[in-house]
Amino acid sequence: MNTLASLHPGALAIVTKVRAEGALMHRLAALGLRAGNQLLVLRQARFRGPIHVRIGTTELFLRRADARHVEVAASHVMQTASAGASRPVPSIASPRA
Repeated sequence: MNTLASLHPGALAIVTKVRAEGALMHRLAALGLRAGNQLLVLRQARFRGPIHVRIGTTELFLRRADARHVEVAASHVMQTASAGASRPVPSIASPRA
């Protein structure tokens, strides 16, 4: 059983199951960690610290204790939300005085 906590930076995976209960299950689901969603591990903090993950366009940090509840399967192909469609990137403009 592979968990999110066992992945290395650069790993692409698909969430297969979330083994958590109660508030933790709701929190992980709200963050996008649901079966079928693809994720990319961006980096890991030193000394067994948090894991930086991208799910779709959302980036989040997870404690390793929480990441152990997320089962994953390796993926080699990046899935896109909508093939062929592109969205403009919003820009942040400062207000003029």
